[in-house]
Amino acid sequence: MLRHLLFAAILLSATLFACSTSTDLGQPCILVKALPDGGVTDVVVGDLSSGKDFVSFGATECSDLVCVVDQAAASLQLSQAQRDAGLSLSSPATGYCSVACVQGNNSTCSPQYHDLQNVPGLAMTCRELVLDPALIAEICKDPVKCEQYFGSNRASFFCARGAPADGGP
Repeated sequence: MLRHLLFAAILLSATLFACSTSTDLGQPCILVKALPDGGVTDVVVGDLSSGKDFVSFGATECSDLVCVVDQAAASLQLSQAQRDAGLSLSSPATGYCSVACVQGNNSTCSPQYHDLQNVPGLAMTCRELVLDPALIAEICKDPVKCEQYFGSNRASFFCARGAPADGGP
């Protein structure tokens, strides 16, 4: 009987462990951008604009290849570079791993990386970071432009920290 209970406990533990999900949502990453020749290069701090959110596709540190720098982090990086606080305008711009999400549904936006979901100020919500879906559809009528601007990711909503720059969705 004891052997059966022990086996059941081990089986239950293994099942629970297998079902737990650990994502890289919130993990630090370097933003990248496409070059005209199809290559990729780092986005640098000087490319950022204060008060703007940025999303980058192709960040190899992220399982979904999506790296985001929110408006507060962009402003901070620019400010540090201008004060020469160990960062220059030519330093790689850093953000955090993100995923596409469904508008109004924050359930996929709980960062698991280093328990960031429990750190005040690092909570993420699902919000529009790129162009609205209608404009993406219009651009994607031209397959070459669509691939150039969006690659395989045509989402508008991503998990990100902070509020939208325009107070919108």
